[in-house]
Amino acid sequence: MSETTKLYYGEETKKALAVLGGARMPRMLVRAYGEVKLATLRAQQQTARIYPDDYFPFLEKAVQNVIDGVYDTSFPLPLAQGGAGTSIHMNICEVIACAANEMYAESYPSSTFRAHPLDHIARFQSTNDTFPTAVIIMVYRELEDIENGIIKLQEQLVLRETQYENVLITGRTELQDALPMTLGQVFSAWSGPVERDRWRFNKLRERLRTIPLGGTAVGTGFSAPVEYVFAAEKELRRITKLPLSRSQNLCDQVSHTDSLAECAYGMGLCADNLCKFAGDLLLYTSSLCGEMKHGEVQYGSTIMPDKVNPVLLELIRGKCLECSALASLTGEYSRGGQLQLNANLPFMALEFIRMSEDLTTSLSIASEKLMNMLQINDGIIEAHLASSGALLNVFKDVLSYTEIKSMLPEIRKAGITTKNALADFLETHTSLKREIIDEKLTVTSMTGYTK
Repeated sequence: MSETTKLYYGEETKKALAVLGGARMPRMLVRAYGEVKLATLRAQQQTARIYPDDYFPFLEKAVQNVIDGVYDTSFPLPLAQGGAGTSIHMNICEVIACAANEMYAESYPSSTFRAHPLDHIARFQSTNDTFPTAVIIMVYRELEDIENGIIKLQEQLVLRETQYENVLITGRTELQDALPMTLGQVFSAWSGPVERDRWRFNKLRERLRTIPLGGTAVGTGFSAPVEYVFAAEKELRRITKLPLSRSQNLCDQVSHTDSLAECAYGMGLCADNLCKFAGDLLLYTSSLCGEMKHGEVQYGSTIMPDKVNPVLLELIRGKCLECSALASLTGEYSRGGQLQLNANLPFMALEFIRMSEDLTTSLSIASEKLMNMLQINDGIIEAHLASSGALLNVFKDVLSYTEIKSMLPEIRKAGITTKNALADFLETHTSLKREIIDEKLTVTSMTGYTK
């Protein structure tokens, strides 16, 4: 549905603009708040018959237009604001009332009824129960989107785990050669944290679905009829198609934001895991290692024609570092709540939007662009393994520690670059029989449990 340029907000929004300055309310939050208002207005009408029957369809139409983005230019306030979101609630009430009144007057010019933003559109409600409910809906959907991105990345990593299950590579600890492992095991190790992120996000959504709607200002439900509260909860589930559930402790739900902080920390952990993944690949694709190759997506230098920049990995790292920092900041906002309300919630909502953008972008880049262009340099992988002590370390149970240590300089001096060349060297310079050497150098023997 196309957006109108006509402005529908009123005096309270103008006052807020003068204090807060202008911006643009995020689309996902406007949509969620519109859904909350549609649920509450339907509940009002079902339980208290507040509006004339011929007026209510226009009211529903106005709120649906808010949900669909028709009036987005009429939401000009920055999300970073004081007042715990009151300015946003005033804004949306004014837009709904103004738009509905205009449509109704055009169709029923002789009628004198006009909805008031606060006396009608905000009846039985407070900013303190409606705004957090809208934020929860918005964050819930963001978690769903991120979880879908996590699933795609997990699928790509598991695919390569199978694809490279027989490719040997040097396993390293503390940036030093350690023992052989398969490249499939490397990808398996990367898929582990991603699998935990997938499980974690599923649990986070389960805990987040509890809402404070009906608690009004301090969680006591002041001024809200119980019939309205039950009807609003039911309508909101129907509208959003989300498994939302009204809290059984509304005083707690209005006062505290730790469930949102938990979601932020979960997003931060996902970012940390992605940052580690990208950091590992930066090493593998570097000129220092070169066992993998980051495709050239653009020129890497204005002065060096042959330079390839790992721009995708650096983009993932940059966004994930930001996300991790924002997760910590969100926790600070959460613990900054006082008494019966956390006035920092608008700031928390803003950070969630930024974190979500960081993670969805990073996950998309990792699972699509990066995985599709990442190349394996088999020759370099084999040469590094064959010439390092890692491959020789697998003979620790048939050769002494001292023997292995003394052979390392000779192996490096011989310039051995393949597994077969190492086997020839060991056959010549040790008492080991060839069949034992070959058995020790099989993939299963080097990268699994001993028989």
